[in-house]
Amino acid sequence: MNGVPVRGNQSESVGRFVSLRGRLLRSQWMLADQALVSAMNFLTTALLARLLGIHNFGVFSVLYILLQFANSFQSSLIVSPMLTIAPQLLGIRGRETFLRGMAGCQFVFSVGCSALTLLLPLAQKFKLLSTGVGGDVLFAFALTIVCFQAQDWLRRYWYVEEDGRAVFTNDLISYSGQIAMLLILWRMHNATVLTAFYAIALTSLVAFVAGAWNKQLWGTLEEIKDAAKKAWTIGRSLLVANQFQWVGSQGILLIIAETSGVNAASGIRAVITLLGPVNVLYQLLDNVIPVRAAKIFAAQGKAGLLTYLRRTGLLLSSLVGVPVTLIVLTEKPIMALAFGKSFAPYASLVAWQAIYTLLALIYRGLQYYYRTVGSTGVLARSSVVVSLVSVGLCVILAQRFGATGGMVALVIGQVLNVVIPLKSIVFSKRTEADA
Repeated sequence: MNGVPVRGNQSESVGRFVSLRGRLLRSQWMLADQALVSAMNFLTTALLARLLGIHNFGVFSVLYILLQFANSFQSSLIVSPMLTIAPQLLGIRGRETFLRGMAGCQFVFSVGCSALTLLLPLAQKFKLLSTGVGGDVLFAFALTIVCFQAQDWLRRYWYVEEDGRAVFTNDLISYSGQIAMLLILWRMHNATVLTAFYAIALTSLVAFVAGAWNKQLWGTLEEIKDAAKKAWTIGRSLLVANQFQWVGSQGILLIIAETSGVNAASGIRAVITLLGPVNVLYQLLDNVIPVRAAKIFAAQGKAGLLTYLRRTGLLLSSLVGVPVTLIVLTEKPIMALAFGKSFAPYASLVAWQAIYTLLALIYRGLQYYYRTVGSTGVLARSSVVVSLVSVGLCVILAQRFGATGGMVALVIGQVLNVVIPLKSIVFSKRTEADA
């Protein structure tokens, strides 16, 4: 074959094979990463539950809910726009400029969140507010916000670059490091809420520095402004949607902690962790599907996008349904085995969490659709209704039925989360057909 030119169709076939091989390798690393994160998150939570005890684990869980509240802002204004906009930008230089700008936005945002947290000890000192949490713990928590969000942003950056190996390596350092730190604290008999947050902060920081060491991620002021402007076009509606979504989901745990006690919030946190592997799979979807959906929408329009999301949803439903059913059938022994006998009374909540988790898969598909087509206003309006209904029901039901009442409120809210956006899609399709 020396000296003989390769025919066009042969060259195209070779190109397609190389491209397919590359996608498969990236997918393998991403799947391995989600398996790693799933296992490490479960082990971390189980270790904390056993080391801290049900009350202190409840305190940790309430603060972690507040961390997730800050992360909901991060997701709305930075991560989601980045995953949607970056793949649609033409040219490597334009994408790199945008990503550097988003890195700057992330830094400013995280420092701002941390500064607000550090005001809480000051407010407690002047008796303007009482959180029941010491200033030393709040300082560790503020540090955790910056470090955790920096590492989380970096892993999303690698998803945009479709570099599964880099994602896996970064998460291996962070999450495996957490387990190692907690085991050291256990051996030293020094596992507390304070040291747990320092462990998360330290391992997240090490992972971020290791991953960003050779990358030019620091944007100029103009790049930051331009990226923030682009992100705001998508993020403003997502900000409303995610905040009300948080109130109607994670925020309900704070209501339960207030009405039924910290132990009840601790039990619910353990139940959520029990189905954590499924939630981590959903995080994989959040990192992968928006990127692919954006490319399919750009090439095939709404019809191609809906076909892709429908096919993906059916496949994932079958993958998720089997393990969720098995967990429900073995709820009580598995709760006691994973978190200790003190958590066994909350096993009845597992079935409600299973329903919530399966409905969340459908809702995510609807989110991807509206984000990709740029109609996030539907999600914002829906989230307002859902949060009002969920919070109202939680206040009523939690006072009478405790943690179970709160879980019922969560499930009802998730049903509305699915019905309202889905109805909007059906209505728009009928309108287009009539036209």
